[in-house]
Amino acid sequence: MPETFNNLFQNTSDIILFIFAVIILIVFIGCIYAFFRAIFLFIFSNGEEEKRKKAWDTIRFMIIGLFWTILLLFFGPMIAKLFVPDDVDTSVYTAKNVFKKMWQIVSTTADVITIIVQNYPDGRADFSSLSKKDELVPTKVYL
Repeated sequence: MPETFNNLFQNTSDIILFIFAVIILIVFIGCIYAFFRAIFLFIFSNGEEEKRKKAWDTIRFMIIGLFWTILLLFFGPMIAKLFVPDDVDTSVYTAKNVFKKMWQIVSTTADVITIIVQNYPDGRADFSSLSKKDELVPTKVYL
């Protein structure tokens, strides 16, 4: 396993920072998606008012998402300081530390993806080395 996996959670403050970082990453990635979707809708609208309206709505959602990202980034840690137990160190709830935790999450995810790609270059896992005792048994999947 990557070494950064072991350092992801060292105490309660790291867990709270992780939660903030994941929420902010999800909202920010949603904003990026909305931006490219709006561009795509504008380009292929062919002057149709309904498609242009959808593109403007997407831009509104992107702006709201950016607003929430900034709000969570700067005011979320302050609010967390009010609700955490007294024995937890609240001096770590800063935007800088949230960014550090976000970078740690992204780099850990990149490390895991690199390991998967290096071990399975054709995209398939090879289970031919399993013994009969360890053989995988198909199970019924309910959807």
